[in-house]
Amino acid sequence: MDWSKFNNLSILIIDDDQFTRELIETILKQIPNITIYQATDGVEALSVINELSLDMVFLDLYMPNMDGKEFMDSLREREKRKGFPIILITTDRLTHSELDEIGADYYLTKPFDFSSFLERTYLFLENFK
Repeated sequence: MDWSKFNNLSILIIDDDQFTRELIETILKQIPNITIYQATDGVEALSVINELSLDMVFLDLYMPNMDGKEFMDSLREREKRKGFPIILITTDRLTHSELDEIGADYYLTKPFDFSSFLERTYLFLENFK
């Protein structure tokens, strides 16, 4: 994987579980020139998205205050979903129709396989650039 083609990546991790956020951040820190932001729920994430330009979002489906589906609905209403892939993080297996209904681009299941996590991240960034 040639990460050098992506300059100064900004990625947001939205998950209420601190361990999961830190695990994803640890995996992503293998990518050069990356800035990682974290949010504990959809409400906090919306304020981050209003202030930053992002390249990718990892989104937990089940969170308090505002879950992943509510977050996606709010993004659509505010027309803030522009130019970055959103990958759901869940323990569930989702069908294509469920994924389409939520509005995310893909999903990864917990627990993560480190190498495939990075490969998927690379592929989605490559396809969205």
